[in-house]
Amino acid sequence: MVTKERWVEIMSAAGLSDQDMMNWHRKFEAMEPNEHQKFLESLGIAPDEIRKIRSA
Repeated sequence: MVTKERWVEIMSAAGLSDQDMMNWHRKFEAMEPNEHQKFLESLGIAPDEIRKIRSA
């Protein structure tokens, strides 16, 4: 299982900035909201944090 921390490491290693990662989440949310929810849950992110990520 990939954790949130590991996912951030992977995205950072790929050259994404914090802003790039936020943009990635925004696009994922806009294009596939249900799958975005499942993805965030699969990373073991707490429900409160998921709500913040999805509303950003």
